[in-house]
Amino acid sequence: MRLIGLVGVVALVLGVSASAARAQDRAGAVAPQPRWTIEGAAGFQVYYDGSVQSVAFGFAPNRSLTLLVSAERSSIQDRIEQYEDGYSAERGGTEQFVSGQVRYAFLTRWRVHPYVVGGIGRGTSRPNVNSFFPDKKVRNIHVIYYGGGVRIPVGANFDAFVDTRLIMSGEAVSDYFGVRMPLRAGFAWRF
Repeated sequence: MRLIGLVGVVALVLGVSASAARAQDRAGAVAPQPRWTIEGAAGFQVYYDGSVQSVAFGFAPNRSLTLLVSAERSSIQDRIEQYEDGYSAERGGTEQFVSGQVRYAFLTRWRVHPYVVGGIGRGTSRPNVNSFFPDKKVRNIHVIYYGGGVRIPVGANFDAFVDTRLIMSGEAVSDYFGVRMPLRAGFAWRF
C-alpha cells in the first residue's frame, strides 16, 4: 500500500512540475511542438539469465514529460544446480504485460539528459515447464515499476536511450510475486 501511495505522490509532483516546464518552454525563443514517439528496446535481466523486449507509443506535451503506453515481454531461465546430496531449483518463466508509464526528463537543454520513469500495468505470467516444475499455470498479474535512465539525441527526430527499472509483479489470488531488474537499450523516433 505504501508503494501505491509513493507512486501517487511521484505522479502528482511530475504533473505539477510539467506545467512549470511548459511555462519555461514558452519563455524560450522557440517552444517545441507536442510530439508523438514510437520506441523499441531490448536488453537483459541483471540478476537472472534472461531477456527483455519492449515497444511503446507515447505523447510528449513538452520537453520534460512523456506519457507512454508500452507492451513488454520478459523471460527468465530456470536455475537448477545439482549437488551430491540433492539439488536446488528456481523456476523461471515469461511475463507479458501492457502498461501506462510516465517519464520525466531532467536537464533537457543538455545533450545527454537523465530521466525517471514509473508505471503500472496488467498482463500474464507463464512459468517454465520441465521435470522439476511440471505444472502449467498461466497467471493474470498486476505490474508496478520505477527506474531511471539517460536519453541521447542522435538526430533531429531520433534518440537513443538506456535505462533500468525495478519491476514488481504479483497475482492477487495467490502467493505469486516476482521481482526483476532488466537493463535495456533502445531507440525512439519522434514525429
